[in-house]
Amino acid sequence: MSPCDAPMRVPIFGVTAPQPWAWAVQVRNAPVLNLHRAPPTDVLGAYVAVCAAEYVPELKAWMASPSGPGVSAPPADELPTSAVVAVARVAAVSLWPDGERQSRWYVGPAGLWLEDVVALPEPVACEPGPADTLWEVPSPVLARVRLAFGAVVQADTARWAAYEALAARSGGREPASLRDRVLRKCACRRAMTKCPTCRAWRCTAPGCPPHTCATGVSP
Repeated sequence: MSPCDAPMRVPIFGVTAPQPWAWAVQVRNAPVLNLHRAPPTDVLGAYVAVCAAEYVPELKAWMASPSGPGVSAPPADELPTSAVVAVARVAAVSLWPDGERQSRWYVGPAGLWLEDVVALPEPVACEPGPADTLWEVPSPVLARVRLAFGAVVQADTARWAAYEALAARSGGREPASLRDRVLRKCACRRAMTKCPTCRAWRCTAPGCPPHTCATGVSP
């Protein structure tokens, strides 16, 4: 399920990540968040508000090292702390030594594998909760997070609606503009979208075969 299909009242748990790990989640470099304790069993399909904690220089060095994921992170003065920077859906949970999901970002013992990451337009100030487990986001903060998350999702929905309307108007004719030409269309003439997991083009029309993600792994 993409963010555009997500109901706005699904559970949203708080999760703390030090900088620059929170930044890596925000820009979709890090696919997983590590916890010291196993999360609640009902976390699958729920969402997490990623709250950035203090900057850890040693973490930046590890991320850029050969033993790490090889990612160069921004310096401390460019990244927010004590703020929610992104919302993401929990697609799977790993418990060490479970190795179904291989990634240098996964160090365990518990891992939350994320999909449908939505970077908030502006950080929402929030005091980080416990770093070892999920926590309840304060109501005023949660309201602001939901508002920002909803604005991004609605903008994305409107953009795709505009693309589909444009595709419908184009019909069988050769698209005239560059934006028309980059649209991928199914045989049914519906505009196709990319699967957020495997990035393959898929058609969401009811009459077309359902998309099967080859890279999806069940928790």
